[in-house]
Amino acid sequence: MGSNTPEPLFIKKDYYGEKLNWKELIENINTIRENTKNGIIDSHCTGCFGLQEQDWDDNTKFKWIQIAHWSECNCNCTYCYRLSNDFVKPKKRYKIMPIIKELDKMGMLDYNGELAYSGGEPASLREFDDITNFFIKKGEKLIMVHTNAIKPVKSVLKGLKTDTLSVTASVDCGDREKFKQIKQVDAYNKVMDTLKKYVKAQGSNKKMVRSKYIIIPNVNDKKEDVNKWLDDTQRIGIEQVILDFEADWLARNTNNIPAYIDDLFLYMVDNIKQRGLDIQYYGVANQYRKLKGLDKDGYGLHQE
Repeated sequence: MGSNTPEPLFIKKDYYGEKLNWKELIENINTIRENTKNGIIDSHCTGCFGLQEQDWDDNTKFKWIQIAHWSECNCNCTYCYRLSNDFVKPKKRYKIMPIIKELDKMGMLDYNGELAYSGGEPASLREFDDITNFFIKKGEKLIMVHTNAIKPVKSVLKGLKTDTLSVTASVDCGDREKFKQIKQVDAYNKVMDTLKKYVKAQGSNKKMVRSKYIIIPNVNDKKEDVNKWLDDTQRIGIEQVILDFEADWLARNTNNIPAYIDDLFLYMVDNIKQRGLDIQYYGVANQYRKLKGLDKDGYGLHQE
């Protein structure tokens, strides 16, 4: 980290399930909130997308929860953060449910918010069903699950029926061979079968199961690749798709994006619209769209 970059705001480093001092964390949070109200922006908050001018919500409960303490996965995606030189694998597992139950008992959880999983593959997390079922029972407003969908998960099937749980799977292609190239496992047909089960399990909201396509130049950057993906997406009944870019590639090529990539992106958006599917754009795709001025031409920043 650079000399001017603040240390992350940890409640505890090298944590493996020990008792936590929640009082200290809450005091730190409240100090930052009060300073921000008075125009003193904490260095941890600089550049945060949530830093914007609006009326303050004085709710001190935890409303946005992200679980990312494990990294096990049954895929080896070529673009995965686990392959980064900066990635540090957790030394050992620890249980999350005792922490969640403690916060619930303290009255510190606001279930009118969002729970998101962003560690390894949810199906590999032993507590996944327990955690998800707990939040479903508590009436959590939104539970976001990012999965490779190789294996169906019982609590996901249950949550989809409630219209509060969403599933996003990065499929990135529309055939078995391309899937093996990107994911380095032979599981395309299993993914399609799982997603079909998830689609059928949806309640009244039929847009809670999403197929994502990460554009990886020189890998899945042909119109044929896109068409195969969209054909299979519609075949299994998915109504909403997500577009994104391989993050490292865009970072390296921000000032030198090939024209064919621009053409491909516009082709994808137009094709998706013509098929009557909804579109969402994830972070790196939105960076690209802003760079190209596409966030001002009617495509919308988040969803069509």
